[in-house]
Amino acid sequence: MISCSCHLSNKKHALTTTHSITAASKHNLRLYTQQSEYNVELIEIVEGSGTSILNDVKQIYKDEFSEVLKEYNEGKRADRQIKDYLKYASDSKKNDVAAEVILQIGDKEFWGQKTIEEWKAMTPLLKEQLEAFKAAVPEFKVASAVIHFDESSPHMQVVGVPVASGYQRGMKKQVAKTKVFTKERMERLQGLLHDQAEKLIQEHPEIFGDETLKPKEKGRNNDMSKEFYIRMKQKQYEEISEEITKLEVERDNLVEVKNEIAKATNKIVDEAVERIADTEMKKEFMRYATLREPKTGIGKLVSGAFRKFKQWWELNKKPVVLEEARESTLEKLRRYKKNIEDENRTKVRNIVSRRDLDR
Repeated sequence: MISCSCHLSNKKHALTTTHSITAASKHNLRLYTQQSEYNVELIEIVEGSGTSILNDVKQIYKDEFSEVLKEYNEGKRADRQIKDYLKYASDSKKNDVAAEVILQIGDKEFWGQKTIEEWKAMTPLLKEQLEAFKAAVPEFKVASAVIHFDESSPHMQVVGVPVASGYQRGMKKQVAKTKVFTKERMERLQGLLHDQAEKLIQEHPEIFGDETLKPKEKGRNNDMSKEFYIRMKQKQYEEISEEITKLEVERDNLVEVKNEIAKATNKIVDEAVERIADTEMKKEFMRYATLREPKTGIGKLVSGAFRKFKQWWELNKKPVVLEEARESTLEKLRRYKKNIEDENRTKVRNIVSRRDLDR
């Protein structure tokens, strides 16, 4: 006996943010940089662009929510308006922004001995399962449907937006996985697709031979363990890789800042040390220059040079400097005296003016 599966993403595997949709897009469309585990040649795009599931979801949001969003924003203050409903739903995390369903007939044990041609013969059957699903849940707007032939069994992964209407608060129409996919509805849907699969198995003995379908298992409405486990691990790996990249960039920036600080600090220290040494050199020079009876060769050299310099200074430079200093000092005194006289004249005029007014 073979199994029939229809599983809805839930909990850790739910598409709660745009980032999780991007992760689903990489997995479903085999958009990895290195295709070590999967083969992009062994998938078939049934619905959607085949390039970005997130862009396909964005288009559905535009088609389904543009009018109600415009109506909701009308008359509201700018800070209370919703500019981008998909971003708003992703940021709020109050509801899943999309949902994913996996459709499958037959498990690894059944398909393990089949040829790739027999696997690919499942394409029209999985498409029939998808159409039955869409007819049963018209509120689920399909953004992407992809068949995988490069894993343990042929199956279809479907990403769509569950849309519910009739809200009294907020937008009249909203994304609402829990309202569209209730427990009762999932049970009915499981039964419907189980019956559909049974019919397909009977109609295609060239694929299934004399196999029969297992009875429907109660409570198996959520999470296809292997597929979603792989997705979760891939998502975790990507998040960890992104975090590592960010940390490496921060580390490199910190190292660069540290090196710049060290370089600037060394420059400041070197300049300070150089100034101290220069000051000490000048002090030492003056000590040698003012020695009355130098004993060492350097003392005699500096003292002799200083005496000659002083003679030149007294004869040539000092008279000029004294004259300039005297003129500068006298000019400052003249300006000071003039300011005092101007202030006194102003005070006298003010006194006279007040007396005239008193008369």
